[in-house]
Amino acid sequence: MSYTANRYENMIREYILDQQSDSYNARNINFQRYNNLKIYMEPSKIKEPHFWVRIGISEACFLIQDGTLLSGSIGADTKFIPKWLNKSGIRDELMLTWEDAQKVEYDEVSKNE
Repeated sequence: MSYTANRYENMIREYILDQQSDSYNARNINFQRYNNLKIYMEPSKIKEPHFWVRIGISEACFLIQDGTLLSGSIGADTKFIPKWLNKSGIRDELMLTWEDAQKVEYDEVSKNE
């Protein structure tokens, strides 16, 4: 069973905030900035397994396989996403979610035909 988008959003939010709290400017972290962090996948638009991260009006697309940035930017936070992907089990769970997303999309297309 794959995680929900909300679970991934919480995991990334916690990871970024944890990484930033270890940095020299820990007092300047804007916690509210990450309240609207969103994760989504678009199998119909990009065929390679990927996910989008949106923070405010910025968004970036990353490959699940290796964390390569495909498109966009989320500013200084972009560097944290590949590191988060390297955490144990994250990549495998994202692949399960990707497979589920493809099935849902296929079912939606089949219903419309």
